[in-house]
Amino acid sequence: MTMDKTTDDKGWIYIYVNNPGKDESFAGFDDQELGIRFIPAFQDKESALMCSGHFMDPAASFEAQAIHKDDLNRYAADQNFLIFMLDKTGAILEKINPFPAAEKT
Repeated sequence: MTMDKTTDDKGWIYIYVNNPGKDESFAGFDDQELGIRFIPAFQDKESALMCSGHFMDPAASFEAQAIHKDDLNRYAADQNFLIFMLDKTGAILEKINPFPAAEKT
């Protein structure tokens, strides 16, 4: 599904993947209070791992994996998720609405 990439590669970001290896799924979150669904994404694997305590259950099986931005945009649009680019502390750097990009394909 995904592979490790260095931060020098253009277009690659990191997301959380549940159950790596079998029955994999992207970790997306539903904030019912705010009425938004989002996938947290990071510029590098280290930031994703440092921030995992904010999102992931430590007992759960997950990995931070690289995915190309275009692939994540398509998936997020199909599943009605926004993408939040976060830093290692969980602060939002950018909110990405993938829906317009999906309409072009």
